[in-house]
Amino acid sequence: MKRVKKAVGYVCEVRIPGTDLTISKEDQRARILKHVQKENIDLVCIYEDDDPEVEVLDRPGIREVIDREEPFDFLLVERVWAISRKRQALEPLLRILDRRGVEVQASSYLWDCVSQQVRHRYAGNLAERARKLTRERAEAKRLRVVA
Repeated sequence: MKRVKKAVGYVCEVRIPGTDLTISKEDQRARILKHVQKENIDLVCIYEDDDPEVEVLDRPGIREVIDREEPFDFLLVERVWAISRKRQALEPLLRILDRRGVEVQASSYLWDCVSQQVRHRYAGNLAERARKLTRERAEAKRLRVVA
């Protein structure tokens, strides 16, 4: 039986440059909740911040994610932009999460550069795990045939 993945959510107002539009925390939260239900994910909690202009690692909600002692498999955002649109601002958080074995996943599949970079960051991990599982299954099958 497949293990249910544990996620910690994160939302922060997303301002659309050049407009007066904002993607609200409430809208992001609703999309995250819909996604976890569809994907059978155990959403432990959702942290939030109000000001996207604060440096990523200085945000109280991000600090809570980083300081969380209970294990979780991934940080779930509605879109990577909730953290940052800039790879350079995002990278320190990604490195911290990498050391914990935590990936960032987005419930919305966007094609902007930073969203693609985050997906590609973990695509190698997924591919390597799939190859490892295939090798393990083949070895187990070979051992059953030999025995």
